Amino acid sequence: MKKGLKITLISLAAVVLISVIAIAFLIKHSNKIIKYELESQLGKGFSVKQISLHWGKVEAFDISFKNPAGKEVFKTDHLILEAGFMGILRKEYIISNISLKNLYILLETDNKGNLIAPFPQKEPSKEMAEKPLHPIVIKKIEIKNGALDYLDRKVSKTPVLTKLRDIELEFKDIAVPLGDNFSTYTLSANILGNQSIGILKSKGKIKPKTRDMDCKVEIRKLDITAFKPYYQKKSDVNVTKGTLDLDMDAKVTSRKMNAPGKAVLKELEFEKRPGVGGTFLNIPLSAVITFLKKNNNEIAVNFVMEGDLDNPKFTLREGFMDKIAIAMAEQLGLSVKKIGESIVILGAEGTKEAEKGVKGIGESIKKLFK
Repeated sequence: MKKGLKITLISLAAVVLISVIAIAFLIKHSNKIIKYELESQLGKGFSVKQISLHWGKVEAFDISFKNPAGKEVFKTDHLILEAGFMGILRKEYIISNISLKNLYILLETDNKGNLIAPFPQKEPSKEMAEKPLHPIVIKKIEIKNGALDYLDRKVSKTPVLTKLRDIELEFKDIAVPLGDNFSTYTLSANILGNQSIGILKSKGKIKPKTRDMDCKVEIRKLDITAFKPYYQKKSDVNVTKGTLDLDMDAKVTSRKMNAPGKAVLKELEFEKRPGVGGTFLNIPLSAVITFLKKNNNEIAVNFVMEGDLDNPKFTLREGFMDKIAIAMAEQLGLSVKKIGESIVILGAEGTKEAEKGVKGIGESIKKLFK
C-alpha cells in the first residue's frame, strides 16, 4: 500500500511538473505561436510586435493591418483582452474587457455608398459552418485616444474625408451571436475642420441585432466648410465660414426613426460676388443675408427626423438637409407643405419683411425638393 501510494504521488507530481513546464513554455513562446497563427490567418498585411499571455489576460503591442493596396486601415499601440471564468458554468465565453489605446481605423465606401471591408473576408470551412458557435459575451469595450478616418466616395466625384480624433468610447454588454439585449455606450470625439475643431458627444443604448436605439447626440462648433459636398448645390454661393450646433434625441424602433432636434447655423460668411445673385440651399442669398443680419448672424431651426430606414428613398443626410431648408423657408415667410414625396410651396406672404423683391424664392425651393 505504501509503495503504491508512493508511486501514485510520484506520478501525480510528475504530471503537475510536466503541466507547469508546458504552461511556462507556452507562456514564454506564446508570442511566436499566436503571432504565427494570426499571420497565417490574416496574411502579409498583418503585423504585431509582441504578444504577452497572462492568466486570464492577453496583451498585444503595436498591432497594424494594411489592405492589399498597402494602405494602413487598422493600428493600435496596445490591446488588452481579459477573460472571465464564470461563463464556464453557463457554457459561454465571457470577455470581461477589451481595451484599445491609440487606435486608428480607416473606413471607406465605394461610389455606391457600400462599406469596403477593411479586413480580408474568408469563407468559413464546411466543418466550421456546421459547427454551432459558442455564445460570446463581451462585458465592456473601451477605446482611449482613438482616431477614425472616413472616406466617402458616394457623395461627390472627389471623395470626402471626415477625420475624428481624441475618440473616447465605452461600449457595454455585447453578445455574439447578436441577441435581443440592449448595449449601452458613451462616446466623445473631436471632428477636424478646415478652420476649427468640432466637438461630438453621444450616449444611449442600441440593440445590434435589430438596430433599435435610443440615444442623444450633441455637436458643437462643427466647421461646415469641411462638408460642402453634403449640402452645397451648383447654384449655391461658396460658403467661406460657418459652424453648426446640433442637439438631437434619436429613437429607432422596428426600423422606424423618430428624432426631434435643434440645429443652429452660426457665423455664416459667403464668397463675394458681383450683384445680389446666388443662393444658399437654393434660397436667394440676399434674403438669407438679410435674415442673418436681423438674427445675430444665426439661423436656428427645430426639426423632427422621421422615416423608414428600409425605404431606399430615405437617407439621413438628405432628410436632414430637407428639414433645415424647409425650416429656413418658413422663417423667411414661405408657406411649405409636404404632399406625398414632394414639397409644395403654397405662398410667400412674409418674404417682403426679410428682403424685398425675392420673387423667385418659391421656385428655388421647389427645385431643391424636385
